[in-house]
Amino acid sequence: MNVDPTEKNPAAIRAALIALYETELDLEPTDLALIDIATPMLARAAQLDAVVKREGQMIPGGNRAGMMVLHPGIAQAQTNRASAAGYLAKVRGEGEGPRRGHNARDAVGARWGNRV
Repeated sequence: MNVDPTEKNPAAIRAALIALYETELDLEPTDLALIDIATPMLARAAQLDAVVKREGQMIPGGNRAGMMVLHPGIAQAQTNRASAAGYLAKVRGEGEGPRRGHNARDAVGARWGNRV
């Protein structure tokens, strides 16, 4: 099960992330807490993407009448995804040693790397 970047339901995102990570790791409570922090950020980013798609990438704004500016939802969605990726990169799973969690970081990079 992959995480759909257009999914706006936090519960569905959380379930998909847990399923993704549990294919490689035994998640600990700390890992679940990190996923719980990242989930609403990803949901909000998807909501902002929908707003930008509806309103357009360029909107009227700025300090001059009729001036077009980049939609602020674009930057906010990028910020949300970057923050979520930072939390998800900390998911390490059960175990000890420096290689603990390397699969999680690889999975995050593969899934969200092009979004951050």
